[in-house]
Amino acid sequence: MKKLVFFLILLVTIPSLHAQEFKYTEASTMNLIGKPLPNTPNPYHRVDTLVFKGFNETENKQVRCPVGMAVLFRSNTSNISISTDWGYIYNSVATMPIAYKGYDLYIKNSKGEWQYAASGAGKENEKGKADIFKLIENMDGKMHDFMLYMPMYSEVNSCKIGIDPNASIEPLESPFRHRIAVYGSSFTHGVSTSRSGMSWPMQFMRHTGLQILSMGSSGRCLMQPYYTTVLESMDVDAFIFDTFSNPDSAMIKERLLPFIDRLVKAHPGKPLIFQRTIYRERRNFDTALDKKEAAKAHAVEEMFYKIKNGKEKARYKDVYLITPNASDNHETSVDGTHPDNYGYSLWSRSIEKPVMKILKKYGIY
Repeated sequence: MKKLVFFLILLVTIPSLHAQEFKYTEASTMNLIGKPLPNTPNPYHRVDTLVFKGFNETENKQVRCPVGMAVLFRSNTSNISISTDWGYIYNSVATMPIAYKGYDLYIKNSKGEWQYAASGAGKENEKGKADIFKLIENMDGKMHDFMLYMPMYSEVNSCKIGIDPNASIEPLESPFRHRIAVYGSSFTHGVSTSRSGMSWPMQFMRHTGLQILSMGSSGRCLMQPYYTTVLESMDVDAFIFDTFSNPDSAMIKERLLPFIDRLVKAHPGKPLIFQRTIYRERRNFDTALDKKEAAKAHAVEEMFYKIKNGKEKARYKDVYLITPNASDNHETSVDGTHPDNYGYSLWSRSIEKPVMKILKKYGIY
């Protein structure tokens, strides 16, 4: 009987002993980079939807997700645990849970490069309980610089970083330069990545050292006037767009010029770099989709010919069009639409030279 009582006591105390293995710090008290707009009531929201109106239910959920945000900190901990209080949680068959509701950790190595360290996801928290899981363990206990990517497609109400009780943690000054906004479709959002640091904007950011502010909007990047209002209000040095992946040809012709005109007025003299949409592998044998995609591509070329050769071409001197590539022998697609990690790597590297060449004209490098 005494053994049974002892065993029951042990079962009750194990969770509390586990919780005492770490001391926790709210991630937003460190250096939270990649945040499009400041001073949102929830620090992990990209947009304050009480201020910016017009979003439908899907869009409202999306702008509350911290895609593109990362926490920079220094610590000499040997182990890291993550405690999350979730809001809205996404679900997908084409994207891994580690990406849409998990965390992606990088550590600066001896060469000064950001190197992958760990990634993982816990479970949905039970009512009134935090979702806690161990992200990495058995590090050397020396002081390191960390970058922790936030979940790509789920709402975070609270994220606490757990370290060893005798370790220290402090904000890390950002090594990333400038503020470059990206606005785009599920491609920009990072759908079909295996972890949140593998979208093309995040890979571009690590490789160039430019800070990226992601306004990825899966399926809803349609150059809507209310979305444009958000972009107008952002404090940025340049824009990179993936705006031709979601709208059809008619919508591109209808909305592109008003969209550009508003941004030229709101951000005079700043580069607006548009990307053609990537090749969708589903069109290989789908004749209807192939025709639709071809029509979209033709609409883009037609509109940009008018923009760069029309009577008001001087007005659009800071507007550019470049071509990304996310395919290698037609083998980089996950679901016929979205690339895998390697495809997004190809995308990032394919635009690096043209984008950096353009930005250099504006003193951005």
